[in-house]
Amino acid sequence: MLSTEKYIGVVRLLNAGEHQEYYISENNHPAIISKEQFEAVQIEKKNRSNVVKGKSGNRRRSSSKYSSKKGR
Repeated sequence: MLSTEKYIGVVRLLNAGEHQEYYISENNHPAIISKEQFEAVQIEKKNRSNVVKGKSGNRRRSSSKYSSKKGR
């Protein structure tokens, strides 16, 4: 849910002919959450991710998955 920039008032607009190019429109609409909260969530998602990007492509860090129940 918190992967979408629309929650902070940012919209990506695709170029009419080229789908590889886009324009960013900031403050397009009122933000639901602050930019700081959004960025903190993105950092936490990256830290919890079990996927690592390497030279040979994406791979899993280990066979275990993140679980909030482990700390209990």
